[in-house]
Amino acid sequence: MTGGELVARTLKEAGVSHVFTLCGGHILPIYDGCLSEALTLVDFRHEQAAAHAADAYARLTRGIGVALVAPGPGVTDAVTGVANAYAARSPVLLVGGAAPQGLHGLGALQEMDQLGLMRSITKGAWTVAETRQIPEVLTTAIRTALSGRPGPVFVEIPVDLLMATVEDRLAPIPRQYVHRPRPAADPDGLRRLERLLAAAARPVVIAGGGVYWDDAAQALTAFVERAGAPVFMNGAGRGALPSSHPNAFAQARGFALGQADLVLVLGTPLDFRLGYGRPPLFAEGAKVVMIDVDPAELGRNRPLELGLVGDLDVILRQLSEVVPPRRAEQTAPWLAAVRARETESRGKLDGFCASEQVPVAHYRLAAEIARVVTPETIVIGDGGDIVGCASKVVLLDRPGQWLDPGPLGCLGVGPSFALTAKLLHPGRRVLLIAGDGALGLNGMELETAVRLGLPLTVVVGNDGGWGQIRNPQLGFYGEARAVATSLPHTRFDLLAEAFGGRGVLVREPDQIGPALARALASDQVWCVNVILDPEAYKKTGTVSMAI
Repeated sequence: MTGGELVARTLKEAGVSHVFTLCGGHILPIYDGCLSEALTLVDFRHEQAAAHAADAYARLTRGIGVALVAPGPGVTDAVTGVANAYAARSPVLLVGGAAPQGLHGLGALQEMDQLGLMRSITKGAWTVAETRQIPEVLTTAIRTALSGRPGPVFVEIPVDLLMATVEDRLAPIPRQYVHRPRPAADPDGLRRLERLLAAAARPVVIAGGGVYWDDAAQALTAFVERAGAPVFMNGAGRGALPSSHPNAFAQARGFALGQADLVLVLGTPLDFRLGYGRPPLFAEGAKVVMIDVDPAELGRNRPLELGLVGDLDVILRQLSEVVPPRRAEQTAPWLAAVRARETESRGKLDGFCASEQVPVAHYRLAAEIARVVTPETIVIGDGGDIVGCASKVVLLDRPGQWLDPGPLGCLGVGPSFALTAKLLHPGRRVLLIAGDGALGLNGMELETAVRLGLPLTVVVGNDGGWGQIRNPQLGFYGEARAVATSLPHTRFDLLAEAFGGRGVLVREPDQIGPALARALASDQVWCVNVILDPEAYKKTGTVSMAI
C-alpha cells in the first residue's frame, strides 16, 4: 500500500465518510487513496472553509471531522477554522502535507514549521517519520481529539512518505483505540449537590455545549422538570429543551441570574457570554456549581460552591434520582416569576418584530425567518446583529438544530456549516442566516454548494456595514470619525446567480415571507438578500459592543 492509501484506510476504519479539502500536489496520494476507500472528497474554494466544514461535520455527527490541506499556505489558511474548533470543543483532524523529508531545511516549496504554528490551537500536533507509522500517528491523533474535552488535532505527512509503499502487514491499522468513559459524580459530590438543590429557593440551570456533546438532552429535561428549575441554553446547548417547554427560557436570563441563589452551570465555561460568572450578571450571593468534562474549567473566573467532573448525561440522571418528588411544587413561584419576566420581554420583542418600516428592521426579518423554521429545519447563524436578533426570536425544537461559530466569535463559518449540514442531512431544509459582512468572508463557497448539488437557502441581513461594530463606533466617536465599518449594499443575490444558483433582492417587509417560502421549497441554492435599515437595531436599545 502507498502512504496515501494508508491514510484513507485509517480514516475509513475510524468511521469517516467525508473529507473536506482544497487540492495541492503534496496531498494527491491521499486523494487517490480516498477513491479506493470510497471516501467522499468535498473540495472547497478556501482552506479556511474546508476546516469549518470539518468542524460542522464533527458537531453534527459527534465524531471526528477531517480536513486535508496542502502544506504552507494551505495549513495557514486553515488556522482560523482550527482555532474556532478549539474554542468550540469540536474534534477536528487537520491533515497537512509536508515537503519531502530529504529536503527538510533546504527551503523546499511550501516548507515551514507547521507543528510550531498549530500547537497553541490544538490538543496535539504530530509529524509522521515513516510510512508504516501513518496509522499509529493518525489514530493517536483521533483518540486525542475525541477523549476528554473534545478538540482539534494536527498531523503533517511528508509527500515522499505518502508516495512510498509498504506491506500492509508492517503497517497495521489499530482498531478499538478510542475509549470514551462516562464518569459519574462521586457519592460525596452528589450528596453535596443534593443538599444545595434542596436548600435553593431560586435555582437556575445554564445548559451549554457539553449537554449536546454528551447527548444529555433527555436527562436534562427529566432533571429540570423534577427540580422545577428554569433553563437557559447557549451555544450548542440550544435546543436541548424545546423552546415550547415550560422550563425553557431565553429572554429573562439577566433577571433570573440576578435573583438566583443557586446557579448550576452545565458544560459551558464562565466566559464573556455569562459575564465571567460574576456580578452584576450573577447575583452577589449566588452559589455556583459547575459540571464539566474538563477539570480546568472548574473555578475559572470565580470560586465555586462545588465542581464536578464527568459525563453530563450520567450525572444528570444521577441527580434526577435524588431530587425529592415534590421539589417542583416548592419552586413553582420562582418559575412563575421568571415566566412573567420572559413574557414581558417577549412582548417588547413582538413590537419590534411587527415593524412595517422600510428599509426593513432587523427584528422583522428575524420574525419572518422564525415563521418558516420547522422542527426539521437546520439553522446556521453567521453574523453579528442579525444573528443576535434571530437567536432571540427563532424557536428551536431539538438538539443540533442550531449551529453558530461558538465562543471565538468567528465570522465566515456559515456557508461551510450549511453545505455540510445539507450533505449529511439531504432530506432536511438548511437555512443560513448571514450578515452582509460575514457572507463576504467565505461567500465563494456558495459556488461549492451549487457545484455539489446541495440546495440550501441563505438569507442575508444586509445593513450595509459591520453593524455590531459600527453602531458602537458611532456612539463613541460620531459620524465624522466612523471609519472601516461601512460596506455597500452588495448584491449577493446576483452573486448567487453568477454561481448558478438563484437570488432575489428584498426591500419590503411583506416580500420576505414569500421569498423565503419559494427558496426553501426549491431544489437549488438560493440567496434572499434583504436590505435592512442600519439604524433600526440601534433604535431597539439592545446594541452591544462586540468585545
